[in-house]
Amino acid sequence: MKKKALALLLTAAMAVSLLTGCGSAADKQGTDTQEGTTAENTNTPEDNSGTTDGEDSGKELSGTLTIWSSGEELGRFVEGFNAIYPNIKVDITVVPNADFLAKLTPTLSSGQGAPDIFTGESDYVRYLVESPYWEDLKQEPYNVTQYTNDIWKYIVSVGTDSNGAIKALSWQASPGSIMYRRDMAQEYLGVSEPEDVAKLLGSNADMLKVAATLQENGIKMFASWQDIWNMSFSNRDSSWIENNTLMIGDDVLGFMDMAKEITDKGYSLNVDPWSPEWTAAVESTDTFCYVLPTWGYQFVVKPAADTTKGKWGLTTGPVPYVKGGTWLGIYKDSPNKELAWEFMKYVTCNSEAQKAYAQQYGEYVSSASADEALAAGEGEEVLGGQNLYEFYNSQMLQIPDNKMSPYDGVINNAFLSAAKAYTTGALSKDEAIQQFKDDVASSYPDLTIE
Repeated sequence: MKKKALALLLTAAMAVSLLTGCGSAADKQGTDTQEGTTAENTNTPEDNSGTTDGEDSGKELSGTLTIWSSGEELGRFVEGFNAIYPNIKVDITVVPNADFLAKLTPTLSSGQGAPDIFTGESDYVRYLVESPYWEDLKQEPYNVTQYTNDIWKYIVSVGTDSNGAIKALSWQASPGSIMYRRDMAQEYLGVSEPEDVAKLLGSNADMLKVAATLQENGIKMFASWQDIWNMSFSNRDSSWIENNTLMIGDDVLGFMDMAKEITDKGYSLNVDPWSPEWTAAVESTDTFCYVLPTWGYQFVVKPAADTTKGKWGLTTGPVPYVKGGTWLGIYKDSPNKELAWEFMKYVTCNSEAQKAYAQQYGEYVSSASADEALAAGEGEEVLGGQNLYEFYNSQMLQIPDNKMSPYDGVINNAFLSAAKAYTTGALSKDEAIQQFKDDVASSYPDLTIE
């Protein structure tokens, strides 16, 4: 990528980071595929042997490891890590996602005060993966491919650059679902179990048919039509950018039409994600579902469910999808690469560490063997006894190929802004599409906009 393009990307990314996050539920902001990766795109782990070993030999390692993260979750691994490496001090600086790239990139460019490890949210992780700042973990002494068989392939794919170097991994995965109200499904649709509800939601047309039935009974189908973009984003025909050209496919245009119909017919609350009204819908008597990834359950539905505890379920819609996440990598000029690798390996490659983390915090993790072990455990009270790991494991086996690009954060926000103008009637469809093109051209003048 040209230096000029990288600079433009950074400027635009700084702007978008003020508007949205990308999967760091700690920031309560949601927004996740990639161009030209040479990593495998199947999501089935080849085996479940991803636990790390030989850690006793590292107990004598000592020093201070510096980490910059856009959320607090990494700090939850420190106690377990220090039980193995008591002489390594882990110093984590949490930089708000809105300020993260603005602070990180100049520091990396100057090489002064750069952290040993830093994270990348899904909106801009592909920019960092394609930049020269992260180590290639396929090389000696990391040899990360000995662990990646136990990591869901989507996670590895996102962290792999266009030359096949593995630059980043994550401890979390974020497959999607439709989080629905079992009681409303039973009363108005005649079924309540996830597999039965799924049969009614097999296509966009089917979802709109259900929405019409619910509307007749005073129930909104969706908390926000914008949530459905999570599903559509994973299943586009192409990445936003191919051959340096903005791609606007029929599937993207179809989403605009669906959003317009949902708005015109009153099938959603017509509020923005993360607004008070959107969050309050968990306890409402008139909202049927959220279309969100794993973090939507962990940070939206579960903590808010009080009177609705036990009345929620996870089911599938027309297509499987994935959205969000946080990746981390090692700074190429770090003086503490050995320490950094031990920590990163513990967080992203250690099945037992991830299992313990998931059991304590309820997060769906990137280790397939950890998720499979958790699928044999008890279900969730909020979900009426449904085991979320069992459900999401089945979804990870069906996740479509990764189409993330370095430009996603900016372009997604420009697109949703244009779509919103169309749904409200502020712009015609053609005008909204032109606004979208103009916004992308303004952010990235080097791109071809047709």
